[in-house]
Amino acid sequence: MKSRPLTALPLGLCLLASAASPAAAGKIRNHFDSDAPLRPPAFFEFVVLGAPGPAEWMVLTDANPPSAPSQVTQTRLTRPAGSIAAALRNNVVFQDGALSVGMRRGSAMGGMVFRVAGEKDFLLLLVDLATGEARLSSCREGRLSELAGGTAGLDREWGILSLEAAGPKISAAWNGKPLLAGTDPRPAAGRSGLAASGPGAASFDEFVIETAALR
Repeated sequence: MKSRPLTALPLGLCLLASAASPAAAGKIRNHFDSDAPLRPPAFFEFVVLGAPGPAEWMVLTDANPPSAPSQVTQTRLTRPAGSIAAALRNNVVFQDGALSVGMRRGSAMGGMVFRVAGEKDFLLLLVDLATGEARLSSCREGRLSELAGGTAGLDREWGILSLEAAGPKISAAWNGKPLLAGTDPRPAAGRSGLAASGPGAASFDEFVIETAALR
């Protein structure tokens, strides 16, 4: 089964105008257990990158997420090709450092968007949660290009996707095993968050941001 393609153009939705500001020293952990069920999680801004499409983020209770009892899900089951639902963490600027998130096996593509300097300028790491196929992509001036690919082993209900960013060097791992490595030709500081694409719901837990200055 082939992974669903990512379509580059057009980037149809503007990011909301709030500007990110540096976070206080320390690791930023988003476990969603203090958020009200059936509502969007706090401290995030919800946007759609790429092709316009619907998106709905909701905190749900779950029997076995990495951090019980809650996780967050992008619940809309149908999306146009190339439409990326993103939940961007407020008040955190990320360029170099580490990101990680738990994701549940399913039919959607899920991952992280980072170094988001604008609606047409970001990096995207997605895993097809049905096949395990992974792609690291760069969007610059509205053009999406693939930087690296790999395959994650979906042998558990939940897995941990992590990445390290150091200047142009980007590497990712799945459950602690190397997944892919690529080069970002234009490293830039920006926002970071969760990303979902393709049909089906995508579920996330334990989103952690660690900037290079904090490590």
